[in-house]
Amino acid sequence: MERVELLTVERTFWLSRNSVQMLILSPDFSVPPGWKDRGWNQRTETVAVLRPDGKELEATAQINMTHLNIPDPRFTGSRWRITVWLTDRTEEEIPVGSKVLVSPEVRNAILDKNEK
Repeated sequence: MERVELLTVERTFWLSRNSVQMLILSPDFSVPPGWKDRGWNQRTETVAVLRPDGKELEATAQINMTHLNIPDPRFTGSRWRITVWLTDRTEEEIPVGSKVLVSPEVRNAILDKNEK
């Protein structure tokens, strides 16, 4: 399957609560118009992760429309973002600088086709 780059990991955040564990990846993305209407408010995708050391791993990614609770009334950005997290990998396995590769269909649903 052809895969293209969705993001280069800038930061990670490990979240573990009760039986839920996830590695949240940064950056996140703006929500493109019509994203939710096209059935993309939550997706599970198999992705490839290319680490800076050249090792490639498969991972299970949740791609979700997420509401950020930003109480500052002066905030003018969007409180809705598209976030990506991995459900089966740890911070040690996915270092900063890793590239997350997805199908062109997934990338085009999240990003403008001309963005890189």
